[in-house]
Amino acid sequence: MSDTYEHIVGPGWSEHLNTEFQSAYMNKLRDKIDICYTFSTVFPEQKNIFRAYRKTDFDKVKVLILGQDPYHDGAATGLAFDVGDNTKINPSLRNIKQELYSSVGAEISGGNLEPWADQGVFLLNTILTVDKGSPKSHDGYGWEKFIAATLSALSFRKAELPLVVMLWGKASQVYEKFFTMPHHLVLKAPHPDAEAYAGGKAGYFGCDHFKKANDWLSKHDATTIDW
Repeated sequence: MSDTYEHIVGPGWSEHLNTEFQSAYMNKLRDKIDICYTFSTVFPEQKNIFRAYRKTDFDKVKVLILGQDPYHDGAATGLAFDVGDNTKINPSLRNIKQELYSSVGAEISGGNLEPWADQGVFLLNTILTVDKGSPKSHDGYGWEKFIAATLSALSFRKAELPLVVMLWGKASQVYEKFFTMPHHLVLKAPHPDAEAYAGGKAGYFGCDHFKKANDWLSKHDATTIDW
């Protein structure tokens, strides 16, 4: 087995996560996931499990948006909340688009969030795989340890790299403890999907995270995100 995992997560992330890939828990997780992909339908495509890392390398991350697990209806692309060229816009993404327009007056075409990732928005889920039609089905498989290692690495980056952390929903908010440095801005809100069950009164609408993120980046002399 190769000692480097640049081809999986990119060079910057590889430097911080190689040890995780070689760990006993990750070997067990890999075997379990391989079986799942062999005998059932799992999302996203196996080649896209670590796509978020490859799209937004370690030192390029300006904003972390932490979701839950991938869409279980086949729309998952490996980037949290993104559906790519899929024409079906699910409730979570529809509500994100509504809040985006309310916060900064921006609109995105369809459901493609890849331009965000290209600018330094790390679109990560707390669980990276899911069985078709079965949300949170891979909870407890071991992804939690890998995500914790990811966030720990981010939290210890040099102070010259400001970081905005958007924690949407309780599943992501348990990771708040990783971000306590002065150059971290933690923004919390209910999961976007919660608005679908609360008549638009869950608290995600009006959180203004997109504007707050750019204000923070600007304050720390970093290039803002063209949402």
